[in-house]
Amino acid sequence: MMDIDEDSAAAAALAESMRVLRSRSNGRVPVSRLPDEILLMVFEHIEEDKRLNGYDSDDDDKSTSDVIGDAPACLVVTHVCRHWRKVALECPTLWTFISSTPPLWLDVMLERSQKVPLVVIYSAFSISLEDCMEKVHLHLPRIKHLELSTFSYDADHVMDLLSSQPAPMLETFKFMIYSSLPTPAFTSNTIFQGQAPLLRHLEVDYCDRIWSSCTFGGLRTLRVGRTPLLDLLSALRCMPALEQLTLLSGLSTSDQPILFNKVPLARLKSIALDGISLQNAVSLLAHLALPVDVKIALKFLPITGHQTFADLFSVMGEHPDGSGPVFRSVRVIESMPWGPAIQFSTSTTINSDYSWNPQDDDIRLSIELHYDDVEVQPNGLFAEISQDTGLLFNICQSIAQRRRQTFFSGEFEYIQVQGCSDFIGSLTAALRIEGSSNVMYPSLRVLELQSIWFDGDELQDLRDLLIMRAQHNVPVHDLRLRLCRNFPADQMQLSQEVVVNGIDCDQYTLEQSQA
Repeated sequence: MMDIDEDSAAAAALAESMRVLRSRSNGRVPVSRLPDEILLMVFEHIEEDKRLNGYDSDDDDKSTSDVIGDAPACLVVTHVCRHWRKVALECPTLWTFISSTPPLWLDVMLERSQKVPLVVIYSAFSISLEDCMEKVHLHLPRIKHLELSTFSYDADHVMDLLSSQPAPMLETFKFMIYSSLPTPAFTSNTIFQGQAPLLRHLEVDYCDRIWSSCTFGGLRTLRVGRTPLLDLLSALRCMPALEQLTLLSGLSTSDQPILFNKVPLARLKSIALDGISLQNAVSLLAHLALPVDVKIALKFLPITGHQTFADLFSVMGEHPDGSGPVFRSVRVIESMPWGPAIQFSTSTTINSDYSWNPQDDDIRLSIELHYDDVEVQPNGLFAEISQDTGLLFNICQSIAQRRRQTFFSGEFEYIQVQGCSDFIGSLTAALRIEGSSNVMYPSLRVLELQSIWFDGDELQDLRDLLIMRAQHNVPVHDLRLRLCRNFPADQMQLSQEVVVNGIDCDQYTLEQSQA
């Protein structure tokens, strides 16, 4: 027995000696001599990379991956050495990102983050909120970003918890409810106890009366969906500082009259209506007082009903002093696979790539027609309101004919048509001159055609148009062809004669013309 005890003691002493030697050896490695400040920067990078990109535990050391499981991303650095663990545990900012963290690790994160502001993201699809929200809501006063997705049967309970404490540090709040049914009214109307002074960004899928309070008076950004018009207008009336408004997937209206005056949104910089009907857009915009420099992005469902784009433009208000924007260029583009789109810019060209709700300051109005089923799109990809004039060019015509003192007007100098040969017929119909006094788009100087495959009568219609405008002293000065096909060299020569500065073709178009 004595020999066994002596052997065990010797083995323990040897193991300790080896540990000390390894520790001293590791201490001589350059990485072990890094200042703590540099180590923290490395740890923060590791934590952010793993948190944003995820990682496969098979890539980690087996001894570490067994411990990690669903653990926080920052835990991995605490299993390297004692010094690293000490540095990591003494840095509370490494433990502030709580994303569907299970209860076991939630307590650890809340403790190690100390009093530092938290980012909290929970989805009911990933983990039951019932297991975590009771703990999370106790720390509501130090949460700066809160993102919750829950099922409808839990929504009222979650809202009650959120109404139990103020949220003095909250900047962003996102609350989504998984349900195909209308969201029931919440029983609480004192979310955050009415105290969220730093809240600037709100995303909800339903505007209940709970959002119509002074709690959201400092809001800058609102994204909302599935909302009755009256409830949305009531909420917007409580958000005078709003700068960005996005309405998603649906706006229900009723026959109940709306009696109050237009909702003033004096600071609004952009409004995006995504996936609603033209009729609902008219109903909403008729009750908003928009600033003259607001950017507007509209994505419509298939056009039905009696409302027209002329109705839409007429409800946007008037500016008697003539301060409304003047559109000087327009882009009509095929937006596969859903439908066509049109953009208007206050500059004489449109340089940015197409995107709905663009960031380009010069693009002030974007309209996209959205079809869920490509097969139901009339005339291929292009909806027409008559046999001669396409819907999007009809929009151009409506804007060009507007008086200068209205919300906006058009004096188009540059037109770009991109991506669909069907547009050419509508373009030539829109630009055709009817009689000596009816000249459409008299300011037009540049016509650019991009990604067009000429076929059938499009070439002859285009050439007839160029000749007609030249004869009426409103010629096209520059015709630009980019990535086009089937524009024969003889047609190019004939068209050169009626274009003031000639035709400008890129190399691809020239090669395709000679083929």
